[in-house]
Amino acid sequence: MIKYEKRPKKCPYCGGEVKYTSNAEIYGKEYGNGRCYLCKNCDAYTGVHNNTDVALGILANKEMRKLKNECHNLFDKLWTNRTERNEYYYKLSKIMNITREHCHFGHFDTEELKQALKILKSGELK
Repeated sequence: MIKYEKRPKKCPYCGGEVKYTSNAEIYGKEYGNGRCYLCKNCDAYTGVHNNTDVALGILANKEMRKLKNECHNLFDKLWTNRTERNEYYYKLSKIMNITREHCHFGHFDTEELKQALKILKSGELK
């Protein structure tokens, strides 16, 4: 399991240096708050919370970004307000046997994303 770091310095995949930079380095222009953490060696990255330098989640490589998108596409159809969203994350944490604090797609490694996707596709979370 890859550990979440608020301000990552070293890439967990290739060991490369991670820098806090403009997300224009990824997208060609700035989006959202315009900041991210990026490994220039292997292109793993994550965004940051608004008005901070705190990472939204663990650095994500291409496979993880695809899995996160798939998970969010299914998960976000389940809830209509913040309370429901939290309830679904709580339920997912119980099914996955993890703490609620860890239960967020941004904090999941590849295996956890695959497990969550399987649960979401099964309809077990409904």
